[in-house]
Amino acid sequence: MQSAKIYFPDGHLEKPVWDALIKAGYNLYKSKRGYMIDVDHPDIIFKQVRPQIMPFYIMMEKGDGGFTGEDILENSKIRYGLNNVVVVDKLPLRPTKLVVAISKEVYTDIKTIDEFRDFVQDRQIMLASEYPEIAKKYADDNGLNAVVFDPIGKTEASLLPPQPEADMIIEVTEYGTTLRENECVIIDTLMDSIHSVFIANTKSYEKKKSIIDNLIIDLREVLNSQNLVSLIFNIPEEEKIEPMIDFLTKEGFNPTVSKLAGGGVAIHIILNRERVKFLKPRLRELGARRIGTQPIITFGD
Repeated sequence: MQSAKIYFPDGHLEKPVWDALIKAGYNLYKSKRGYMIDVDHPDIIFKQVRPQIMPFYIMMEKGDGGFTGEDILENSKIRYGLNNVVVVDKLPLRPTKLVVAISKEVYTDIKTIDEFRDFVQDRQIMLASEYPEIAKKYADDNGLNAVVFDPIGKTEASLLPPQPEADMIIEVTEYGTTLRENECVIIDTLMDSIHSVFIANTKSYEKKKSIIDNLIIDLREVLNSQNLVSLIFNIPEEEKIEPMIDFLTKEGFNPTVSKLAGGGVAIHIILNRERVKFLKPRLRELGARRIGTQPIITFGD
């Protein structure tokens, strides 16, 4: 089987993907030129490119697969079609959303896209977005006479007075903090939850499914485990063992129980980190001693 050429993302996706693969046991090393990433896997070639260009490269069969965002993928679908590109998996990375925003100072008291359209009427507006195809479609769908342009990063800066370059932007945000700090107001949402995705060329995926699937499984296992902890504690008093096991079972756990040399048992469960603070008081009441937690990566269900 031929090696799978995988496009590795730069930008905000680089660190979480890199860190997850390291935790999954992949040794990665970026070359001095910064584009090829060495990996200790005989069947994988990593090359780093911008997520924005990945769908095009994969459509043209220059690479087998890569990590990008649903927003970028949607924009590329409008531009290129991408009939031979498949989404292999959505990744459990922190989602964002795609929104429409305007300057609060320039367009005072406007809160919705309908109010904005009524205000500008047929006047030509400037619409800035790193997703020009999505932006053009949005302008057409909403009856806006818009000139769409790509500001090449820092999209919200094009709204800032004096003499802003744009009347409106379409931009990705997580919580809207940066937009608010720049006195921008969100007046519409195009995509409410944008995830990172792994995409592949359809032909490549058929030929190299095992390589690609195992890479994604390794990555997903680490990402799915990032909020999990292993919780271990002792029950030194014999009469408290059964009530503890009964309690944990009713809470949905399937505890591991091991005998202690000096009497009693050690109990081990896996749970979400956020749940620990609520569970520990009840465990203490039921006789738990020497409660400890540590991060864990689970492989498989």
